[in-house]
Amino acid sequence: MEYLHGGDIYRNNVKYDFSVNVNPLGMPEGAYEALIKGIKNSCVYPDPYCERLRGAIEKNKGIKSEYIIMGNGAAELIYGMCQGLKIKKALIPVPTFTEYERAVKSAGGVCEFYGLKEGEDFKIKNDITDHIGPHIDMVFICNPNNPTGNVVNKELLIRIAEKCEKNNVYLCIDECFLPFCENEKNISMLNEIEKYENIIVLRAFTKIYAMAGLRLGYCVTKNSNTRNKIRNVIQPWNVSSLAQIAGCAVFNDKDHIIKTLSLVNSERDFVINEMKKGLVKKVYNSKANYIFFKDNKELGSKFKEEGILIRDCSDFRNLEKGYYRICIKKHNENRELLNILKKIKEV
Repeated sequence: MEYLHGGDIYRNNVKYDFSVNVNPLGMPEGAYEALIKGIKNSCVYPDPYCERLRGAIEKNKGIKSEYIIMGNGAAELIYGMCQGLKIKKALIPVPTFTEYERAVKSAGGVCEFYGLKEGEDFKIKNDITDHIGPHIDMVFICNPNNPTGNVVNKELLIRIAEKCEKNNVYLCIDECFLPFCENEKNISMLNEIEKYENIIVLRAFTKIYAMAGLRLGYCVTKNSNTRNKIRNVIQPWNVSSLAQIAGCAVFNDKDHIIKTLSLVNSERDFVINEMKKGLVKKVYNSKANYIFFKDNKELGSKFKEEGILIRDCSDFRNLEKGYYRICIKKHNENRELLNILKKIKEV
């Protein structure tokens, strides 16, 4: 399978990697300490039910642990949904995370696309509900959207959920980047999970807790039949003991999220404001921990020559060469990125 994502530091000479969107502060210190202690138990099979970890999520998020399925990252669960629920046709707003389409195709399904318009800043509009009917098996909504950083408001999410429920359509709401938004609780559909049988909310430790290498995600649905179908296609022991240990530990450090939000929000505003001073053709007002922008087609390769990876978004459906995404890092790293950008523009 061709690798189409960011983060390929293994085949490039990289000084700074701005192509992946993980917490610039890394994991909470307590997670590192828990991992070191947990290494000694790596000879033991991990808990296949992740009971302790699901209990920690229940306590932290107020979700019933029985509603939770743990995964080897959110990506495993996306594929598990499509295969376990036998999705034959999915509605996907584009551009968005490319693994939705690939997961549907891996299950033998096809996709119908709701094209987001550049003139409307690639935002999902109310008319998306006109495309939801009995001919659709699943709708994917990435909120905030990757790569654009747009957030779908709660009112529209409710309308989408109700239209899906009426037509017996599964609705997967991917909230992997939502913890980076200040008003997360007002946007999340986790607190609506009891109202709908067909909703599946997807979350990940990968982004907000910088656990990309450990691989840890989860999905939530009240529908026991749906959960059973997804679990039936996921291999046993899919979540390592180390990932489970680290996942439990992250909830002990509340200040880590507070510091993260403060850094991401201030630095995102800083970088966007600098870019708007003529550094790029167009920059979009992202609400996540990354920035989406448009510039010339050679910018990605020029950055790579300087030892910086940025995400070329031309492989996203409904985008073309010249669209890019960069993550938010610490101030000195963001300043270095802007300095290199200025240097490239001066040549």
